[in-house]
Amino acid sequence: MRPLRSLRVLAPIALPLTVLLANAFACGGSGDDGGASAAPGRYDSVPITSRKTVGGLQGPVDVVRDKYGMIHIRATSVVDAMRVQGYQTARDRTAQLELIRRTATGRLAEILGDAAPGLIDDDIAMRTVGLARTGKAMLELATPEQRSWLDAYADGISQFNARLATGDEELPAGMLGIMPDAFAPWTAADVLAVARLQAFNLGYQADEEIAQSDFVDAARTKMTGPRAGLLVDMVRFAPLESVTPLPGFPNDAQSTMSKTSTTTSAPTPSTRVAVGAGAKERHDAFVVARAFTHAVEGARKIVGDKALGFTGSNNWVVAPSRSATGHAMLASDPHLSLSAPSVFWMVHVAVDSPKVEEQLDFAGLSFPGIPGIILGFNANVAWGATTADHDVTDVYEETLAGDGVVFRGATVPFERVHETIGIKGRAPLEYDVLVVPHHGPVVPAITAEHTVAPPSGGKVLSVKWTGHKPTKDLSAVFGLMKAKNVEDARIALRDFAVGAQNWVVADTAGNIFYTTQSQIPKRDKASFTWDPATFTGNIPCLTLPGDGSAEWTGAYLEDAFIPHVKNPAKGYLATANTDQVGTTLDNDPTNDKLPNGEAMYMACWHDPGFRLARITQRIDGAGHPLTLDDLAAIQSDARSAMGGKLAPQILAALEHADAEKKTPGAYASLATIVASERFKGAPTAELKDLLQRWAAEADYEAASGIGADDNQPVADAKEAMASRATSVFNAWLVAMIHATFDDELATIAAPFAFDSRRALAALMTADPKTLKTLDPTTGDSILFDDSRTVEVETRDERVLTSLLDAIDFLRVRLGNDPQQWQWGRLHAIRFKSLVSIWRSLSIPSDPDEKFPLGFPRHGDGYNIDVAGYALPAKLDSTADFTYSHGPTQRLVIDMDPKGPIARNALPGGNVWDSQDPHFRDEAERWRRNQNRPVPFAASDVIEAAESRIVFEHP
Repeated sequence: MRPLRSLRVLAPIALPLTVLLANAFACGGSGDDGGASAAPGRYDSVPITSRKTVGGLQGPVDVVRDKYGMIHIRATSVVDAMRVQGYQTARDRTAQLELIRRTATGRLAEILGDAAPGLIDDDIAMRTVGLARTGKAMLELATPEQRSWLDAYADGISQFNARLATGDEELPAGMLGIMPDAFAPWTAADVLAVARLQAFNLGYQADEEIAQSDFVDAARTKMTGPRAGLLVDMVRFAPLESVTPLPGFPNDAQSTMSKTSTTTSAPTPSTRVAVGAGAKERHDAFVVARAFTHAVEGARKIVGDKALGFTGSNNWVVAPSRSATGHAMLASDPHLSLSAPSVFWMVHVAVDSPKVEEQLDFAGLSFPGIPGIILGFNANVAWGATTADHDVTDVYEETLAGDGVVFRGATVPFERVHETIGIKGRAPLEYDVLVVPHHGPVVPAITAEHTVAPPSGGKVLSVKWTGHKPTKDLSAVFGLMKAKNVEDARIALRDFAVGAQNWVVADTAGNIFYTTQSQIPKRDKASFTWDPATFTGNIPCLTLPGDGSAEWTGAYLEDAFIPHVKNPAKGYLATANTDQVGTTLDNDPTNDKLPNGEAMYMACWHDPGFRLARITQRIDGAGHPLTLDDLAAIQSDARSAMGGKLAPQILAALEHADAEKKTPGAYASLATIVASERFKGAPTAELKDLLQRWAAEADYEAASGIGADDNQPVADAKEAMASRATSVFNAWLVAMIHATFDDELATIAAPFAFDSRRALAALMTADPKTLKTLDPTTGDSILFDDSRTVEVETRDERVLTSLLDAIDFLRVRLGNDPQQWQWGRLHAIRFKSLVSIWRSLSIPSDPDEKFPLGFPRHGDGYNIDVAGYALPAKLDSTADFTYSHGPTQRLVIDMDPKGPIARNALPGGNVWDSQDPHFRDEAERWRRNQNRPVPFAASDVIEAAESRIVFEHP
């Protein structure tokens, strides 16, 4: 694909006839629309399609929409650009913008509470978190320049919303049940609440920590005998692939980290244990909190939530020494929910100001509701981000005392924040958010009637999060947009405090840079009494005692120890949500020390490492200098990492079955299943050959096997083979997880809040002799035995039984012929509308005759091109293998000093209106793993232009 850059053509030649006709009649057919003299320049050769008035503009502003649907804003002041960006975002993403703002501020029930009462719970949860309160506090920290940007952006949205109310602008077709007056005016504080919402979605861990602590607490109490080791063997902090972006960092003599030996001593008095005083009260507090964690999950879905086990993103930077062009290059594909509309909105903003300090030119992804861009590039610097997963949230178990909690032997009264939640169709809900002054908000008791009950019992949970305090994160984002090189970017990112990211940066001078700059709190020593050998003690990613023994010290991890590097010697650096420096590789996140003896703790949970390992393998094994095509090909990689890990176990079990058939007693535990009619009637030999070929011929490619255009089986024999193997493996995987863990989970009777695939892989790839659940009679984990039966099931028996379950499922769903078991007939993507009743606003629409399941897709989770499905509750006719999370852009960029050369694609279109040509055009490229040029130079914008609007002051 030829990159656009410098070819300037006259718009009348490049533009379609419809645009020329629209231009001719835009002003009553006079043929004189004021011409280029009314616009700020640079896009003058593009005919004016229409004009709009926006109050407060200091001069005219050009808005060009290119043939890809992307908006290009050109103004003579930043304030004008931001005001028009707000207006245009509201035009393209009308309802999404309002849903995001109302999610952040806890006001969804005002407009939808009668139709969806669960939104009342979401509002309660978000009022408890308090993003609206934080947004107002952050406004006080804004500089006059930043305040002007925020005010202008909010005003642009407000002006559009006002025109909705008067009928001068209209809601897109399909948005039923919502009235124009629901779109209220915006303020700068709303914008900052939305900004903090993005940080909340990526860096607030309270709901996860509560759910995980709930499960751990129940498992400690209810798992006895040999199964008591379940937590140690099933819930592991160590990744499945030991890869890190910066192994051994920091590595100079003054800043070397050290490891302390694992402690096995008795818990200290402050350590929370499973039984004893307060056990029932603690259990009750967890049960009460389940409604809150569920509500937080619901709120996250509006803004691009993370999927359990498949949270993630990829990015990497390549130095000139590894680049075919001799320039630095960058790739970025952040993974969030794949909804309609897309989480992000693409925009290009150029400011031709007479003031040098106001001159801007940047393009990339805007999060609707926040001015400027979050990810993207300017003329000199490009940047991408993946979630760092630093632990910046602690949940405390508080002991109630009167109207407060016990802290260091004294009673500390609650602070109260009165909240009134408006609810459509019923009276408002008024209640107080209780705040523990030294920690944070108390997790509310949300009732079945969608109200808040007063605290009861002996314990409640409170949440301390770095995001509760006002910070200057937007200074970092604004600074990136102005950066001239990676050093400017590094300085700008020092203001990024909440929502930690793995930032990668490349500039036109050939430099590459990486950092995870953020506020990472230091904790008291009593926060780290963890013993991984027994899964007991204090660890910050599970709930901590609120008695004052396990507090934050008030300091944050010093910049020197926050992972970062400039121009790494290997010539590239990749991130994919893994442990940055290796603190969890030994399965103990708490035993690393700083030179002064303080704990070097950053997080417990990271990606299992499959994606980073594969990216590294692809880059190191390229065998030639990398091109943008190479970077895009890596983004499209769909090798089944879990298949590579566990499919050999299926083959081993089949080998053992063959041996038992030939020599009875060779594998006596398989005698019954091998002799069964079910096993004899299964195509086990055919599937054994299929899985062997999947490894040898396709390297575990999780292929779709279904054509993207016709939704029919493909003719390519290799893809078809890999597709069938992918179906067999994933159906087996679901069955094997249930066969292994369902009996224990039924006994524990608490929601399982961990990644079950990762748990199974850890169990099946460990040396059985090292397992806490080792059963001496079988020589393997007792977890493979189903405690609900009289028989003693073994690993091989469970593997084969699960394979037979998979065969039964595939026969029912896809037919008796294994040649018809294409993965794409089960695995598809539908970009679902944010509002479920707006089914015509999904992509493809729901229903769709050609793609009833959605678009067929490759991938099965843990792929670079991640496509993980939620674990079906059971492998029956209801089992759903579709997916809803993945790359929210496919950016690759070459930082050519003559001007960046960028390609991208969105999972959707830039406009959320099913009648607009840019509603799903980007989705068509994205689902085919294609990209297209991103016009940036003025000549490229002109060449790609489709329409032009001039915005002016009334």
